[in-house]
Amino acid sequence: MTCDVGFRAPDPAKCGRDQYIEHVETKLPIENPKMFGLHPNAEINYLTSTGEKLFSTIMTCAGGSGGGGAGNKDDEVKEKIEFFLENCKHFEEPYRLLDLEETAIKLGQTPQVVVCLQECERMNLLLFTIK
Repeated sequence: MTCDVGFRAPDPAKCGRDQYIEHVETKLPIENPKMFGLHPNAEINYLTSTGEKLFSTIMTCAGGSGGGGAGNKDDEVKEKIEFFLENCKHFEEPYRLLDLEETAIKLGQTPQVVVCLQECERMNLLLFTIK
């Protein structure tokens, strides 16, 4: 038996559920957007939205400062903020984008260089947000 994308599936008459599970877990390739006819960047959007939903759920479950034991939770949050601020002190200007862009021009605008510049910009924004 062959699936639509060309992968062989076990014959249902000759194997049971356990063999199908083993086949899926061991024989099939890792899923990627191209397998479904999508652009490779589709996975980035999916992972971003999944991450946002996850953090939203965590924040909802964590609750606010109300009720009996909120003082301990507030102290824990304050400690984490102080930890991040202490570790971000030496990152006054972590990535000098203008210098990096000059170097990138010398090296050539390969896809890897463009992605590196984008990630440096995102890291700067993240550190700015944390501060």
